[in-house]
Amino acid sequence: MRKLKIILIALAILLLGLLIVFLLPERRKEMKTQHFTFLFSSSIDSTKISELAKVLESNYSRIGNDFKTKPSDHIEVNIYAQRWRYIKATKNWGGSGNIEGISKLHFVEQAWGESDSRKVAVHEFAHTVTLKLLLDNEPLPFNSQRFDHQFATFPTWLWEAVSVYEAGQFVDPKTLPYLTNGKYPSISELNNRIKGGKIYDCGYTIAEFIKTKFGQDNFIRLIQNYGDLKGTLQLTEEQFCREWYGYIKDKYLK
Repeated sequence: MRKLKIILIALAILLLGLLIVFLLPERRKEMKTQHFTFLFSSSIDSTKISELAKVLESNYSRIGNDFKTKPSDHIEVNIYAQRWRYIKATKNWGGSGNIEGISKLHFVEQAWGESDSRKVAVHEFAHTVTLKLLLDNEPLPFNSQRFDHQFATFPTWLWEAVSVYEAGQFVDPKTLPYLTNGKYPSISELNNRIKGGKIYDCGYTIAEFIKTKFGQDNFIRLIQNYGDLKGTLQLTEEQFCREWYGYIKDKYLK
C-alpha cells in the first residue's frame, strides 16, 4: 500500500511539472530585417536565425517577381525549437509549418521530412506570396466571406507544388519506386497530404513541367484559376498527370 502511494505521489508531481512547463510562456528572442521580424525560441542559435534572414531577404523579391505580385511589406516569422510549442501556438497537429494570412508564418526548427530549415522558411514564405497573388486577383469591392469560401477549394497539389518548387525541394524521381515503376499518382493522390504525402516528393517536377511546357504566365493563371486544369491548360486531370509523367520520364528516368 505504501509503495503504491509513493508511485501515485511521484506521478502527480511529474504531471504537475509537465503542466507547469506547458503553461509557462516560452522565452523568445527577436531579430528584425528589412521585410521580416523573427520571433524564435531562445534556445535556437541566433547565428542560424541570421542565416534564415539572409535566405528570406534574398528570396523576397525573387518569388514576388516570379508571380508578378508584391509580398507583404512586413512578415512575422515564428520559429519553434519544440514541436509541442508549435502545436500549442498554431493548433496545427499534422505539419511542421503553416501561414496566417500574407504576413505571418510559423515553422518548427526541425521539420518532418526536411532537414534544411532554410528551405522550410522559403517554402512557408512562398505560401504567403501565393495567397497574396490570389487576393490581388479578387474583384472589388473585396468580400472576405466570398474569398474564404473560394480559397477553401484551392487544391492541395498546386498549393504545395508552388512552394516546393520555389524552395528548391527537388526529389529525384529515380528515388521514387512508384515513378520508376510507371505508377504515377493521380490528382486525388497528390491532394492527400496524409496518405504518402506524394505531393512533397513530386511537387518540384510538377511545377517545373507546367513552367516548361506552358510558361510562367500560364502557371500564374492556373493559380489564379484555382487549379482549373481544363479551363487554363485545356487538359483533364488524367491527361495532365500523364503528360507530367511523360516529361519526367524523358528528363529524369532515362
